[in-house]
Amino acid sequence: MSTESETAKVPVIEVCFGPECSDCGGRALAGELQALGLQTIEGDCRDQCPNAPLVLVDNRMITDASVEKVQARISTLQATSSGSKQH
Repeated sequence: MSTESETAKVPVIEVCFGPECSDCGGRALAGELQALGLQTIEGDCRDQCPNAPLVLVDNRMITDASVEKVQARISTLQATSSGSKQH
């Protein structure tokens, strides 16, 4: 998997395309995220198959991933990043 992105404005979103994650909607989820204008890359779930589909946003794991969970994680990372830049 990749390292954290340099800026919270462009998060690295990795979607597992392994058999279990794909069967549980991983590829479809990647398509939905891309339709929202988010760039995704193919990743690996690191043997988290029972928690499929799995997504990593800036190397932070989201199990049983959905568009809503990914968007919430991005919002949290951006808020955290904005807060730390102000100090």
